[in-house]
Amino acid sequence: MKFDQLGSIDDVYVVCECMEVTFKEIMDAIKAGNCDLDSLMEATDAGTACGKCKSREDDPADERAIHLDEILAMAKAEGICKD
Repeated sequence: MKFDQLGSIDDVYVVCECMEVTFKEIMDAIKAGNCDLDSLMEATDAGTACGKCKSREDDPADERAIHLDEILAMAKAEGICKD
């Protein structure tokens, strides 16, 4: 399963399995202004354990369907997150 837009992701989808962070928690943090990877990780704890959910580069076995950097890119493209 791959996602190409934010609306296709269920709120309860677990983005970070290690820290059990859901897509809704990620989006709430983004909407609160955490629009870069470091602040998003600090706000949610996602990506702070094994790191596979941070990016495809950090997930060589492609275990995660979507990564934090991809969610941030889509949020910026959809105007939810502004630089």
